Amino acid sequence: MRRRPLVQSALMLMLSGAFTRAIGTFYRVLIVRWAGAEALGLFQMVIPLLRLASTMATLRLPVALTQVTAEGLARGRTDQVRSARRTAALLIGGMTALSAASVVVAAPFLAGRWLTDPRTERLIVLLPLALVPSALTGIFRGYAEGRQNMRSTAVGPVVEQLVRVPVVLVLLSLWAHRGVEYAAAALVVGLGAGELAGLITAVLLSGWRQLPRRRAGPRVLPPTSLGTASRLLTLSLPLWAATMINTAAQMINVGMIPRRLMVAGASMQEATELYGQLTGMVMPLLYMPMLAVFPVATVLTPAIADAWALGQQHRARHRFFLATTGALAVGLATAAVFRAFPEAVPRLLYGTDDIAPLVRIAAWAAPFAFTANIFASVLYALGRTRMVLATFVVATALRLVLIYHLTADPQLGIGGTLWAIVADCVVTAALNGAACLRWLRQEPR
Repeated sequence: MRRRPLVQSALMLMLSGAFTRAIGTFYRVLIVRWAGAEALGLFQMVIPLLRLASTMATLRLPVALTQVTAEGLARGRTDQVRSARRTAALLIGGMTALSAASVVVAAPFLAGRWLTDPRTERLIVLLPLALVPSALTGIFRGYAEGRQNMRSTAVGPVVEQLVRVPVVLVLLSLWAHRGVEYAAAALVVGLGAGELAGLITAVLLSGWRQLPRRRAGPRVLPPTSLGTASRLLTLSLPLWAATMINTAAQMINVGMIPRRLMVAGASMQEATELYGQLTGMVMPLLYMPMLAVFPVATVLTPAIADAWALGQQHRARHRFFLATTGALAVGLATAAVFRAFPEAVPRLLYGTDDIAPLVRIAAWAAPFAFTANIFASVLYALGRTRMVLATFVVATALRLVLIYHLTADPQLGIGGTLWAIVADCVVTAALNGAACLRWLRQEPR
């Protein structure tokens, strides 16, 4: 198998990310201007539910599949790789069907009892359109990334956006006279169309049928399906639990943040709009420079897993420090721009500077959020997924407590919510960064 150099893979993902972000930014600007903040707020309210259902469907197995595939190929264990991808596909396929059915059945309860706006029921029923293809895509991308083949990861998001944007714009034009609820539904249907296109792309580009011959050496008994499932789940379940905690916290935020904003004096409509500004405008703006960090984090997991499996710990450490330095540089540059031009940046992208105070606050999160992404990738590669879980528990608990208290402060309002997110980023980066340094000092087993 011909391995792509790390720099080439990172640059390919970076170019893909830049193109995707450019389309996404254009798309979001149109949505804010065409559909309005209220429709965007409704859409953002159901997105945490989609993430929760997606986490239930995949069990974070694609990350485990990447690690096991990279390690197996490094050691010439193609039988291990075949068993891992087959087992992961069966587990994800079954859980996806169960999760999609559960979302549809629970839609009336979730919209009527939990979310602050009953208009979200139709959106929840439509979520499986995006859930099913998104979960299945993880099988093929996880395997491809383990082979250090980043084509599907690079091309897939571009195809998703190229399909999603026109579908949403067409539906918005057709349903414009039907009101805010239908405008939000158009966003969900367009998301589903994009995810389906991404799945087709992943299937075609993953190299599913391409595996090298087994290296010469002592014969090793092939792994059993049960043993493979146990190995995959041992790696993935801590990540699954961490993501479930984080996504459940976002579900709590959907209900809690608008209510705490109303305690601070906002009306229901104002609370929905403020929530839409935070989740649909400020947070995407904060993570926009991630296009320079995400590619490195993506190629880092299989690269470090490969080096660690071969006993090349010095190479693994060198890659870690280079990636961390780059992510920190991007984070500091982002913080400087946000602090210097808090009005100009959102005015350029969204045509309004209403979120300028939030942009100033978001600047503090950038260096920690970007380096935390690198640290998590390294821990995945080393198989230290339990540390990721422990970090999520601590950081999420802190974030929820701070959101509850700070958001209800009339002087802070939605800014208090963002300060809580900043605290989460700081704690996550500190704990995971310390763990990376500790484990990388040890010798591989």
